[in-house]
Amino acid sequence: MIKNLFTAIWKYFDVICFLAAIIFVVWGCFLLSFIAGIFSVAVSLIVIGYLSEKIASLQ
Repeated sequence: MIKNLFTAIWKYFDVICFLAAIIFVVWGCFLLSFIAGIFSVAVSLIVIGYLSEKIASLQ
């Protein structure tokens, strides 16, 4: 059971790391200022949307 869980996590490990990095960047921008946080959310959503469209077009 643990091996299956580890295999599933490893399959999506890069996506999990990418999303965690974006979360911490947004958090850091909110610590700087509210305006910077809002802009970082917007940029993060644009990047995630663009990458999801690129991945969808590959299949």
